[in-house]
Amino acid sequence: MSDGAKTTKEFTSPATQAMNLIRFIGDEVSKSGVPIRQISGAGVQKTIGSPSEKFAASLIEEFCERGLIKISHELPTLGSQKAFLDVNLTFDGWEQYEAEKYGGFDGNHGFLAMQFGDAELDAFVESVLKPVVKEGTGFDLLDMRDVPRAGVIDNIMRVQIRDARFVIVDLTHDNNGAYWEAGYAEGLGKPVIYICEKKKFEREGSHFDTNHCTTVPWSRDDDEGFRRELIATLRRSLDKVS
Repeated sequence: MSDGAKTTKEFTSPATQAMNLIRFIGDEVSKSGVPIRQISGAGVQKTIGSPSEKFAASLIEEFCERGLIKISHELPTLGSQKAFLDVNLTFDGWEQYEAEKYGGFDGNHGFLAMQFGDAELDAFVESVLKPVVKEGTGFDLLDMRDVPRAGVIDNIMRVQIRDARFVIVDLTHDNNGAYWEAGYAEGLGKPVIYICEKKKFEREGSHFDTNHCTTVPWSRDDDEGFRRELIATLRRSLDKVS
């Protein structure tokens, strides 16, 4: 299974399912060097996060029509299902695969990089930060606790960042992992917004690589001020100034 595969229905939009299909085929063909001998809607449904075998099969058919996937032919199987034989990407499909592999796809969520286990920060994230992001952008803000999937956590994290519309990074604890995730997102060209607990930020600032970047301080004594400033920052970053 590719690192882009989805194994739950959460946050899996049709566009993300389509992207996962391209990734799945590209990853499999890249590993073997030959077209996939046979796939069906039932065979890729869970992998790409489709709600049904029929919908997964319809994506394969549509991508064939659009010239992104090529097959030698298709065969009927049980019921109304079809099997697609000798499946590969076209040149246009490989171009899309490469673009999406390196961050060219923007999904329907933001990603939050932070240190876990701080009760105050955890409460702030759930009661203030995530609702503010939803209010200001319409997107859900996910952290790794929202993605219950099996697999190597580093690969899962990379996929979540790669598919995110934007990334928010909390620097309160100078967490090395959060800094790494910020750098990965910056390298992919994702909008990255930094936040930090106000007293810590005023006292110590952040690492010199980020201390010149826009950082929105947060304080439980002024949730409303944080809300206004973060929404304005997000909308500027996402070109949503009204």
